[in-house]
Formats: sequence, C-alpha cells, structure tokens
Amino acid sequence: MNVLITGATGLVGSQIADLFISKGHTVHYLTTRSSAIRTEPNYKGFLWNVKNMTIDSSCIDGVDTIIHLAGESVFQRWTAAAKESIMSSRIDSTQLLVDLLKDNDHTVQQVITASAIGIYPDDQDAEAFKENDIPPYADNYLADVCIAWESIAQQFRETGVQLSIVRIGIVLAAQGGALEQMAQPVKYYAGAGFGNGKMWQSWIAIDDVVGIFYYLSENRLEGVYNGVAPHPVRNRPMMEAIGKAMGKPVFLPNVPKFVMKLMLGEMAAVVLSSQHVSSERIEEAGYQFKYPQLDQALEQYID
Repeated sequence: MNVLITGATGLVGSQIADLFISKGHTVHYLTTRSSAIRTEPNYKGFLWNVKNMTIDSSCIDGVDTIIHLAGESVFQRWTAAAKESIMSSRIDSTQLLVDLLKDNDHTVQQVITASAIGIYPDDQDAEAFKENDIPPYADNYLADVCIAWESIAQQFRETGVQLSIVRIGIVLAAQGGALEQMAQPVKYYAGAGFGNGKMWQSWIAIDDVVGIFYYLSENRLEGVYNGVAPHPVRNRPMMEAIGKAMGKPVFLPNVPKFVMKLMLGEMAAVVLSSQHVSSERIEEAGYQFKYPQLDQALEQYID
C-alpha cells in the first residue's frame, strides 16, 4: 500500500508510519515546515497549510489510503482561542483533504479518520456504548468537536472512497499520552482518583490503536469503529493499577471535582467524563487485541 498520513509526527501517527514502513509500504506525510520534509524511497514529506487552505496535490500521487489524524491537542486550557483552534484544526484540515480529492484525479480507495469516544454520553451507569448507540451525544464541547469532525468527514464518500472512522479512547503508551500524565503523581506518592473515582475509563494500548488503523486499511473495512480495549475500568481502580505496576501505593483520597475544575477549567471534562465503550465491533471484524487487559498494557509501558 501507499498511505498518506496527517499528524504523522504525533504519538499515534508516528507509530502508524513506522508500522506501515516495517510492512514494506510507502508512507507520504504532510507537514507545515519545509525543514521537516524528507524524501526517501518509502517515506516522503509534502507541504500543507491548513490556515491558508493550501496543500501540495502531489501528496496523493499513487496513494490508495489516507489516514487523517491531524488536529490541535485538547489537553490544554480551553480558552476561547484554544477552543476555536481545536475545532478549526479538525474541520479545516478535513475540508482541505475532501477538496483535494474532489478537485484532482486520484487513486485513493479509503480514508480512515480519527475521532474520539468523547462523543458518547457521560454516564457512569450505562452499559458499554456501541457505535450505533448514538445519538444521544454527550452534551459538552469535546462531543461538539467529535460530532463536527465526523460530520464533515462524511463528504469523503462523495469522492468515491470508502470512509472509516476510529473513535479513540484513552491511549496508553510508554512515552507521551495519558499514561505518562497519570503516572507522574503516582511516582511521587501523590496518586489519587478524580471526582468520585467511578468514571469509566475506556483505555487502549498504543500498539492496538496502531494495529486497528492498519487492520482497517489492510482489510478495507468501512464504517465506525471504537478504538478501545475490551476491558475498560473505572478511574480509581485504574490509578491503583498504575500504582501497583510502579510499585507505588495509591492511598490519597480522590481529588474533588470542584478542585479539578479550578485547576483545569472547562477542560476538566476530559478527565471527569465517564465513557463506557464497547470494542465488540472491531473484535467481530477479526481484530485480535495485543493487550486486552489493563495489567498487560501497564506491564509493557511502565518501566
């Protein structure tokens, strides 16, 4: 395969690129910096500028799969400017790719775009949500972003390609991502749960996120898939499992919700929301998880 990846230098994108290259495929990637462009037989960079809505159309030459991950990080204080940037980075980048396919002859057969489980309702008592269980959607800004992103991605179908969407959960990795942030206070014996500690944490190992994207492209699977592991856990048990893996007890009382909101502002919704999400569809499609259990993932990613 020849694949074009947006967000190829990010936590997930860089490992997806590495996997495709290791399997003998060619990776094209988009960057905003001329200095970041490399031209190798199996790894080629191309310029784009989402703010100016410009893109080097040769980035899709010979490409049969686009993996779209680019978007401003949600892990920052949600000022008005930040919220605008988080939303527009996803909407405008997706529109730019849609227009690229509409305006040019291409060989692209499939687009796989990221979304997030934040689209699901915040409910501590719900059964595990499946892909066709929404609406109703969550009633918060993060859900608004996911809804808008998935909605504009539907335009890809108008260009004659298959569309796949991966709603990614809490990504656990050795470096970067949620696990590093969650493990930091535990390291200094300051680990604790958040709020009442009962929020569902639908997590997934980085290797399985990457594996799902590759599996969807390899098998040309269309539709929406939850990118979560088969066994979600609640917040307090997750923090205690991280402590166990690190050999550090988690004994402090939970950080109250109002304290989290004072510390993080509106962005506290990212860590206080409860999404109980099912992996059933991707498993039924034949994907086999490398790390289905939390302790397996923590053993792999925690030194």
